[in-house]
Amino acid sequence: MLQVKTEKEDILSYLEDASNFREAGAEKVYIPENEEDLKQALAECAATKMPVTVSGGGTGTVGGRVPRKGAIISLERFGRILNIDKEGRKAVLQAGTVIKDFLSELDRQSLFYPPFPTERTAFIGGNAATNASGEYSYRFGPTRKYVRKLRMVLTTGEILEVERGQSFEKDGFIDYGNLRAPLPSYRTPPIKCSAGYFSQESMDSIDLLIGSEGTLGVITEVGVSLIDALPPRFIIIFFFPDEDRITEITGAVKSGFSDVYSLEFFERGSLEFLKKDYPEIPDNACALYIEAVSGSREMEKWAEFGEANGALDTLIGEDPRNYQRLIDFRHRLPENINSFFRQLGIVKVAMDISVPDRHFSEQYSFYRRIMKEEPIHSIIFGHIGENHLHFNLFPRDQKEKERAMEIYGECVRKALSLGGTVAAEHGIGKIKHKWLQAMYGKEGLMEMARIKKIFDPHSILGRGNIIPEEFL
Repeated sequence: MLQVKTEKEDILSYLEDASNFREAGAEKVYIPENEEDLKQALAECAATKMPVTVSGGGTGTVGGRVPRKGAIISLERFGRILNIDKEGRKAVLQAGTVIKDFLSELDRQSLFYPPFPTERTAFIGGNAATNASGEYSYRFGPTRKYVRKLRMVLTTGEILEVERGQSFEKDGFIDYGNLRAPLPSYRTPPIKCSAGYFSQESMDSIDLLIGSEGTLGVITEVGVSLIDALPPRFIIIFFFPDEDRITEITGAVKSGFSDVYSLEFFERGSLEFLKKDYPEIPDNACALYIEAVSGSREMEKWAEFGEANGALDTLIGEDPRNYQRLIDFRHRLPENINSFFRQLGIVKVAMDISVPDRHFSEQYSFYRRIMKEEPIHSIIFGHIGENHLHFNLFPRDQKEKERAMEIYGECVRKALSLGGTVAAEHGIGKIKHKWLQAMYGKEGLMEMARIKKIFDPHSILGRGNIIPEEFL
């Protein structure tokens, strides 16, 4: 039975995610139990052209599940694992399946879902809708690679079911049977990227839907590929004295080791936020965080690597307790940063930029120069293995806020000149329209709007996500 909530206090919890988006508002929340309920909710919204936003697990950072007005459809009751095929190494899940529950079930069957997100309370449908990247994306890539099938309900009431490998872009169009969508003229760069609708020549038709951020249809089922359970792993954190050499050292990891799952970087300013929890962190050092396959020979190779590259110190987590302690090292940094600056009333300006491998050193040097020349408090950390660092600025007053946004634009323009992206993993949502237009131009946004209207003729679904309202 379709449940509908209209009381303000019942709606409030659906008006937030991890983005701190402050323009939230909604008149009602639909909680369907099945696709028939979902069709009824969409039909009611379409009849009055009421905007409707899909609500997942609330872990997004760009306001994707937070509407400005209209209705919300929560998929919290679409939480069943429909099938796990151990021999075929694949599974089918309802869109509201919580990732941590899925991982627990796979663990019991000695299987693994490679692109699992850092935020394990996320829904699998949200992962597909945002092409999420996870802790092991350095080794395995983003969600897109592992989505085999999507089932969606459109605002017209139609069911769209697409399987990978069945149809592809041809002559500038993608054919879904009842729907035929033009391929955008821009091309998604071949790097870690979650910026706008995916577009590549000869692309699989399912790839347009993955990463569409709830703007084309409501995902109800996701089919995914699985792999065998992972081998034993350990974490090692190297502390180095020289940040100028870090791109060289990272390159040596990439070329010298094939068993790496995570490769992360923390510059010295970011480490200051961890010293209370990890007092053994040396002063005036930066760090490389590496998770890799464990074993005596592997450990010897890593020890030799650290010594050869002048590591000041190392932390190692191989036994369960120390392994978890170093997992917490990685996760605690953004938590500590957000907590500290929230107490001061300072809102961070955070970048989600990645660039091709051959240009990473240039982008990194660009960040470093800004940090040296600008008085605004700033730090860098993140996914250096994928040429994707989070450059965060913490302006203290209005003048610094204005300068921080100028710097953001300078960093975007630099990255785009190097073939990079404005959104590597967090998507566009309602927050990054300006930067998406800088990447693909006004015509690119208009092309996305035309595609959206083919799937959603009333333009009511996910309004404000990816495409600015004025384009619809």
